[in-house]
Parts: sequence; structure tokens; C-alpha cells
Amino acid sequence: MSWTDKLAVKTILQLRDDFNIEEFIETGTFKGINAYLYSLYFKRVFTCEIDPVYYKDVKDNCNSNVVPFNLSSPDFLKVYKRLRKLSKSKSNIPLFYLDAHFYDPSLPKEKRFVVLDELEALKNLGDCVIVIHDFDCEGLGHITYDGISLNFNLVKEKLNKINPDFVYYTNTKEYCDIVTENEVRQGRVPGILPVEDVFNNLKYVWSSPEKTYRGILYCVPKELDLLKYKLKKLEIR
Repeated sequence: MSWTDKLAVKTILQLRDDFNIEEFIETGTFKGINAYLYSLYFKRVFTCEIDPVYYKDVKDNCNSNVVPFNLSSPDFLKVYKRLRKLSKSKSNIPLFYLDAHFYDPSLPKEKRFVVLDELEALKNLGDCVIVIHDFDCEGLGHITYDGISLNFNLVKEKLNKINPDFVYYTNTKEYCDIVTENEVRQGRVPGILPVEDVFNNLKYVWSSPEKTYRGILYCVPKELDLLKYKLKKLEIR
């Protein structure tokens, strides 16, 4: 949920402008707070939620330019790729925001990171922007299952099959700017409504430092101007 970090939202909107992006494709909708926010800034938002209760909330509460799917995230991304082939918008590169994490101890270790199946679904897509939330970068909270972290070693092979020319960047704790409850109540965070779901999320976010400051990986098809972006380039060896 990038909406909790104002600088992450700013970065995504900079990427939108620099790459002429019209479509925001999100996995892990939950209550639709992120989808609603980005529906104000993108021409179209495609999002998915596998839980039928949360899916209904998103369908009922989001703007008309949000297209929700009640599917698993890998299946949703496969559907999106098929729709994109038929769409007149395919000349514009899409932005994928991947945040559909869950833990199921009954699954084999290689299947516990749904992001790997998501990236597999995007294989051979070519030019796009991919943003992976809860990524393991220096000093920031991230997803870890059974001692395995969501880090670059885990995802590099899948990313290379999407676009071998990707350039990689991460956020840093120094430049995180986390939303507070008071800011929302005072109407100082555009696109974030003062509703119970937002406040419940913020209570969770501020409950410990590792939940407050979350890592993000940005995968882009060309070099970024680091005088403009508050990011750190990931050096690949």
C-alpha cells in the first residue's frame, strides 16, 4: 500500500509523467484505498482481490475508471495481458504495482511468494514499469517467509525474462514521508479519505518501525534522473 508513503506516491506519479503511463495495474487490492487514490491520477486502474468480501467493497466504492477482478493475482495478470493485446492503449507502457503478499505454510517454499508467479505471468511483456512493495532493501521493512527474504536474488531471474534491459532502483528510509492520522483528519493528504479503514491501516503502519518504513523496488526501462528522483540505483553484479 504505497499510499502510506507520500514520497512513494510522488515517485509513482513522476514515473507516470516520464513514461507517459495511462494504466495503473495493482495486485492486492484489499479495501481499495490504493486503487481509489491512483484512480484520481491515472486514466485507468486495473486491480484484483481474491477475497469476495473485499472485492465487493472495491467494486461498490471505487471510481468508474477502476476495473476490479475477483481473481488470484497471477490469473488476473494473465487476463490483463490478453486484454492489452486487444486494446488501443497497448502503445502506452503500463505500470504494475505488486503487493499481493500472503503466507500459506502448507505450500512448498518456492510457492509462498506469490510475486514470483505474478512475474512469471508477465514474462516477455517488454517495456513496462514494475513496482514491488515490501522489498528487502537497506534499513526498511520487508516480507520474509521461513527465513527467505523478498530480495533481488529472489526475483532477478523472473524480472530478466520480462525485460532484460530493466534498470533497478530502491527507496531509502531517509526519504520516506509516512502519512499520519492527523494529516488525514485535516485533509492534508490528497486522495486519502478520512474513513475507518484508512485509520485502521495507519494504526498498523505506525505500530512498529519495520511496519512504518517499507522497502520498494522500482524496475524501469531506462535510467532515471537521480537529481529528480529520491531513489538509490541498485547496482547489479
